[in-house]
Amino acid sequence: MINYLIELSVIHTVLILGYGCFLRKERQYAKMRFYLIAATILALTIPFFKLPKLSFHGEGSIDTIPIEVIPIDDIAVSPAGDMSTWNYGLFIWIYGVISAFFLFKFFGGVLYLFYLEHKSSYEKFNDLYVRKVSNIKGSFTFFNWIFLSDKINKNRQDYGIILRHEKAHAALGHTYDLIFFELFKVCFWWLPGTWYVNKEIRKIHEYQADAYALKSCNIDQYSSILISTTLKSNGLGLASSFHDGLILKRLIAMKQQAKDLSPWKLGALSVLCALLFIVFACSEEQTDSPHTNQLFSLVEELPEFEGGMDAFYQYVGKEIKYPLQARQIGIGGHVFVRFVVEKDGSLSGVKSVKGIGAGCDREVIRAIQNAPSFKPGKQRGKPVRVQMVMPVTFTLLEDKINGRVVVAEAKIIDSQLKVEANYNNGAWSGTVYDEEGEGLPGANIMVAGTTTGTVSDRDGNFMVNADESRDLRVSFVGYESVKIAGN
Repeated sequence: MINYLIELSVIHTVLILGYGCFLRKERQYAKMRFYLIAATILALTIPFFKLPKLSFHGEGSIDTIPIEVIPIDDIAVSPAGDMSTWNYGLFIWIYGVISAFFLFKFFGGVLYLFYLEHKSSYEKFNDLYVRKVSNIKGSFTFFNWIFLSDKINKNRQDYGIILRHEKAHAALGHTYDLIFFELFKVCFWWLPGTWYVNKEIRKIHEYQADAYALKSCNIDQYSSILISTTLKSNGLGLASSFHDGLILKRLIAMKQQAKDLSPWKLGALSVLCALLFIVFACSEEQTDSPHTNQLFSLVEELPEFEGGMDAFYQYVGKEIKYPLQARQIGIGGHVFVRFVVEKDGSLSGVKSVKGIGAGCDREVIRAIQNAPSFKPGKQRGKPVRVQMVMPVTFTLLEDKINGRVVVAEAKIIDSQLKVEANYNNGAWSGTVYDEEGEGLPGANIMVAGTTTGTVSDRDGNFMVNADESRDLRVSFVGYESVKIAGN
């Protein structure tokens, strides 16, 4: 879920920035409206696409995107009770409460509009049926319902023009846009572009309705009506209204002649959409790729133990026995154990990263090796290998004989690449290994400060031309990057 939210926020923000740069000051309102809707739909859907990853091979090419990771050696050894942990459940709870508030507000607005419709009286004007309502100001439209204050008399000179404006909102389906973007706000209220789009789409609606109404009257007459009419909002987020507060901008827009949208702007926005699609959709590993056994440090679905992770911690805590040898010689402290949750949910590669000896390390390893299988972690719907580290604290009690074991939260970590390299005859050459000592194919080797680089072959071997003084950076998705210092 976190990955999806990150990708959606990046895509939506970039597309809305593109709108601000290329379309915001245009007068092609239909195209502007289409773009805002399409940009939001693309942001919602692109992260779900699972297309083969684009790969390039050969000198100076890169086929993986390196990510910054936290090396194991940087993990602070501190008491388990003091370890800062991200409370994912609290995050979901806060997110849900705020979204529920906006959803309640949304349905409250809908119910209020139905209430107004129920208490309104019908009045026919030409081919339109108008709903006259008391205690409202001005006019507004919801789907095909045109609401009008009972203070506005149909004998007024501006009556027909106001209704033509409201009819435009209904005919152009503006209410569908408002509902779509309001629901988008319910789910993604934290995204700045959400609020900007909601404001911008309403402005475009008014411009479109003004253009529609101007077909039946001249600009001076229409401007006079806008200025003389009560210009106050009804506070109805799902309603489109003639009596809108954007009067100055609307007057300016009416007097400006619409120009065709420049082809280069359309081209730039099309390229932007294509690039975002390539970056975020074409990043799925192929099933026959040598990278399918990589270890992940950021996954959309975390590995799960039956009954939850708390049940796993309780199981390990009950399974571990404080070794007699450690109690006899007064050994206590923190043991950090690393393990991999495989694609089938089994646990492998259980090792002590930092330990205290005296049998404590072996006891923690034994307990985890005997643990039942997990539900595997998933990336884009596919099971992946996830490496984790878990701290276990051994503490002696006051009698110096008995002790207790505290199991803290397991965290995802990254693997350490191993690189053997040497410089000879104007080139770096060497081999990249994974954490098990096997040659790692497809690792990125880049010459620092340049665009020169290569990838390791099927056996992990590589060669790249560079000055002897240049550093190398070796990286692979899910692994900690390694720097090889030049001479």
